[in-house]
Amino acid sequence: MGSKKILIQPIKSLFKKNKIATMNELKEILDTQVDMTVFRNLKPLIYHTSYPHRGQYYTLDEIADFDEKGLWSFRAVRFSKFGTLLSTIEHFVKNSEQGYWTAELEDELGVVVRNALLHLVRQPRQSH
Repeated sequence: MGSKKILIQPIKSLFKKNKIATMNELKEILDTQVDMTVFRNLKPLIYHTSYPHRGQYYTLDEIADFDEKGLWSFRAVRFSKFGTLLSTIEHFVKNSEQGYWTAELEDELGVVVRNALLHLVRQPRQSH
């Protein structure tokens, strides 16, 4: 079996040019059809996935310009320092003084959160 070369520079160049990328764009730049090849090449880099769009978009930490709330958006694609939409909602709620109404969270995060909130409520939580 041949060695699996990590190709960081093509990925960095793509992100420098476009700021964000899809899995298909990353596959194209790496000349592969395999998701795991993309993830293997992304692994050495600190990267984020979008919290809406089912994590379809990627960016590098060095490119994302997160605001004081840990959010960044580029071309209507949103990213969070906290990861997924569920993790982001959980962070916002846990760190709020009075909680949030659904509409307030939607204003903060720029996406519909109702289904995610229902999922969080129904999901067993670990106590800290």
